[in-house]
Amino acid sequence: MGNILTIAGSGSKSISLILGTAVLGAAVASGVMGLELREIADWAREIFSVTFMVLLAIMLAGFAYCLVRLVERRKAGLNGDVWFEAASHLAGGVATVALTYTLLGISLGIGTLAGQEVNAETVQSIIGELTSHFSLAFMTTVIGLPVSAALRAVIHITDTYLKSSPATLRIGEQS
Repeated sequence: MGNILTIAGSGSKSISLILGTAVLGAAVASGVMGLELREIADWAREIFSVTFMVLLAIMLAGFAYCLVRLVERRKAGLNGDVWFEAASHLAGGVATVALTYTLLGISLGIGTLAGQEVNAETVQSIIGELTSHFSLAFMTTVIGLPVSAALRAVIHITDTYLKSSPATLRIGEQS
């Protein structure tokens, strides 16, 4: 029963972390892009594929859960190496998914050229399809690689901090 409560508590903290980060990210994106949330969502759905966004969301949720479990275990004076490793692999997985979708976008773009005759009448539609696929290719990398690097930094810095701090030190207190 204690394990179930621990898992539920960690899950609740993870969801709070995810939702809080999502709200802050949406606010920043809205401010930077000058668009409303619905317009940003439509743009993201158009540029990225739904599968990319779902895979990214699953990996981010898993990362948040691992981060919460790592902090809980280290603060309790317990070994959190498994959670550290899992979070590190999820962070690397984000980069892998981003690069995989980059290659997919390039392949789809090249594939649009393979089955079509290029002439004055078709060139406009071919370029439209090509740029759509290349947009997927490069935007997944533009988003995925920095997110992956940020996640790796968060997990490594957090783990190092927690290992070097007394077990009673809580986040927000002065060291």
